[in-house]
Amino acid sequence: MNQFSLKIATVSALVLFFSFNGSGNATFFGEVKTGLQNVSSDRYGYSLFVPKEYTPDQKWPLVMALHDEGERGEDYIQTWVKAAQERGMIVFCPNYEAPKGGLPFDHDRRLLELKHAVENQYEIDPNRVLVVGFGSGGHYAFYLSLRYPKEFSAIASVGNAAKGSFEKLFAFSYARVNQLPVLMLVERQDEIADSPETLAQLKTFEERGYLIETVEAEAAGDLADPNTNDYILEWFQQVSSDRESSLQKYSFNLKQKFYEWVDNLLQNR
Repeated sequence: MNQFSLKIATVSALVLFFSFNGSGNATFFGEVKTGLQNVSSDRYGYSLFVPKEYTPDQKWPLVMALHDEGERGEDYIQTWVKAAQERGMIVFCPNYEAPKGGLPFDHDRRLLELKHAVENQYEIDPNRVLVVGFGSGGHYAFYLSLRYPKEFSAIASVGNAAKGSFEKLFAFSYARVNQLPVLMLVERQDEIADSPETLAQLKTFEERGYLIETVEAEAAGDLADPNTNDYILEWFQQVSSDRESSLQKYSFNLKQKFYEWVDNLLQNR
């Protein structure tokens, strides 16, 4: 992978990725259905970036990016524009307030309804939908994708996504099609290595068939560099291709179909 020299890590090991170079400047376009858009759909709204080459005669990857607590989607999306333009991906950054106390299901519903509105407006490839977040947004992204795995095809977080207020709401899937690949970028090795609870939790995911990659930054501040997002999108392209190939052999497997039915039953309780 460009800009990095790394080894894939599982739960038990973390590796270094090298410092990012430069931040780049995004270029925005004025066409109605391309470029950067800030949409006031409700009292929070959302931001959207569509590459200038967008045409409706093909399916496009979608990235749903969740900002950290106290930030705004219109700021966070600017860190994604350059990488998304270069790789031909649509990026959706909703504004939201982190759910406080109680259950987050109303917040979930709103975010998924906004996502569906984007999918209805643009030609989106349902097999290439990444949910990613920074800080607390990464934890929320992890929770969302575990609870609603049919909405996404991969998970990435900048920060320890396994740690946060929604840990007790994580849902494991039995079906391979719902066991999404996970990338976790962390600033320090001890964020995970010194947390027995997190190690045990990630080990459980791995034992159930999830592919979890953990990568540690070489220098403080690297995770906030916009080039981190280019690395995430490169990973997303690779795992999307690998996952599509691996799932073909499960498409007519009766055991896997039964597991999908069980997943749907549990997710709709």
